[in-house]
Amino acid sequence: MTSPVLGPEQLRNLLMKNWMTHDALWYGEVAKELGMAEASPMNLRVCRKLGQIEFSRLMKMVGASPPKHMGQYRELFELGQRAFFPDFVTVQIDYPEHDTQVFHVLDCFAHKGMEKAGLLADYECGIFERIEGWFDAMDLKYARTPDLSRCLKFLGKDCKVTLQFRFQ
Repeated sequence: MTSPVLGPEQLRNLLMKNWMTHDALWYGEVAKELGMAEASPMNLRVCRKLGQIEFSRLMKMVGASPPKHMGQYRELFELGQRAFFPDFVTVQIDYPEHDTQVFHVLDCFAHKGMEKAGLLADYECGIFERIEGWFDAMDLKYARTPDLSRCLKFLGKDCKVTLQFRFQ
């Protein structure tokens, strides 16, 4: 019998799903033990730091410097997206104006998981906090709208986030 072989994309997807499962299980235990008032801010801090670390590693690996304009940013961001976005998040990303990026999350694993766990009412979005950690690693200045202190889908809104970058 021949041993099965995983291709690079299959291996990436397996590792990503295992990592996200660990994240969900860990978050659930922290929320159960400490409550959402403690778990949510902790999650935001961890997600931000993770984003900083993973994107700094990626930039170092490819020898990239912080982007000086939107073209460089898009190239780096799209590399990060291929490396770190799980296939179980459906997101449209548009660039409607110079130095503007719009995320439209159509299908979100965090929303589904928090809803299933009964924690959605108190959930603050860690996904965008992680991406903002990427921006920290790239030393970017930007403005983000809207407020993400509560899950937009929970509030009955589209999960649509706009970023306006200020390159030097």
